[in-house]
Amino acid sequence: MENILKRREMILKAAQETFFRKSFYEATMDDIAKLSGIKKPTIYYYFSSKTDLASEILEIYIKKTFDKINEIISANKDIKKKIEMLIDYYINLLEEDAKIFIVMERIFFDFMQKEESKNKINELYQKLQNKQKKTGKLLGEINLVSGGKIRGELFLFSLIASLGRVIFENTSQGKNTKKDDLLSIGDIFIASVQ
Repeated sequence: MENILKRREMILKAAQETFFRKSFYEATMDDIAKLSGIKKPTIYYYFSSKTDLASEILEIYIKKTFDKINEIISANKDIKKKIEMLIDYYINLLEEDAKIFIVMERIFFDFMQKEESKNKINELYQKLQNKQKKTGKLLGEINLVSGGKIRGELFLFSLIASLGRVIFENTSQGKNTKKDDLLSIGDIFIASVQ
């Protein structure tokens, strides 16, 4: 059993690196096999297609991210503190592996280009939306400085989208995202809430 998990992990790691170097459609199972050191028929034993392999990478990342976001939101009552902790989490993600942001964007974009993978990306997007709604409900309705209110789900989506976009833009251009840029985004969101 341990061997099976180790092989799956090696395949996923090699696929993630391959999808970072090439677009999803340019990458081949041969590329992944070469990088992982695992024969292509063995990869197909674990993952029936490149689409399934890419989907698994996305699902793992989505689950990991929202599990941590749920933990952060549940750990503190103060909305400003929650935002600070979410920003810190994204800074840590960036320091651990900025490539995952590129991989995610590429897979999502490439999946939308062909009809056969659109259904898969729609399934994944639905899972992401469901996790986001559930997590947003933990935030509840947020009181804004302007006197208005916003659903936690929309607020959370806006924050995550802003952070992800800055990281993606910098990483895709070969630049390092500055911690101060992410902190500034946090400041904007903190300044908007009561």
